[in-house]
Amino acid sequence: MSYIIQGDGFLFAGRYSEAVDAYDKAIQIQPSNFEAWIGKGKALRQLKKYEEALDIYNKAIDIRSDDANAWNGKGNTLNKLGRYQEALDCYDKSIQIEPNYYDPWVNRIFPLDMLGRYEQAEASINKAIELAPDKPQVYPNRAFHYATLKNADLAVENLRQAISLDPSSVSKDMLSSPFLDPIRDDEGFKQLIQEYP
Repeated sequence: MSYIIQGDGFLFAGRYSEAVDAYDKAIQIQPSNFEAWIGKGKALRQLKKYEEALDIYNKAIDIRSDDANAWNGKGNTLNKLGRYQEALDCYDKSIQIEPNYYDPWVNRIFPLDMLGRYEQAEASINKAIELAPDKPQVYPNRAFHYATLKNADLAVENLRQAISLDPSSVSKDMLSSPFLDPIRDDEGFKQLIQEYP
């Protein structure tokens, strides 16, 4: 079994340190193995080792600068570091390479909101929904967006939409996120919390 397949298995199972070790072995054998660098970046991000993950994504981009997934991963890492404009630039680069790639359209909502660029966040939401209306991932992000704008009705509506598409797409942690604090006293939101299993 190749070390990359092993690393991917560990990554999928949530065994992130073991994934990093497997990807490192793949990189020792073939230093320019793009998939190993990308996998290692994802695993490090899950371990909250964001600075290390950023270095890894930069190495992956050095190997293959035209890969939308690498730019999206780098954007996610910068987002975690609170470097919102840089994250946005990476998502935009990812979209430039692959305009119909769903993930960066969803991921750019958060940094746009953090930068106060609400209309652009709304446009990004709409594009993500246009690309994949049945994917639940966009709806919690849209709920956070509306909570930021203190629109409780639309925030709750989007959380309910996510739950209807996939109940596991909204977690208890997500519902206790500080991003939902602006609507926490809303009766509709309180009712959703009570109903949620």
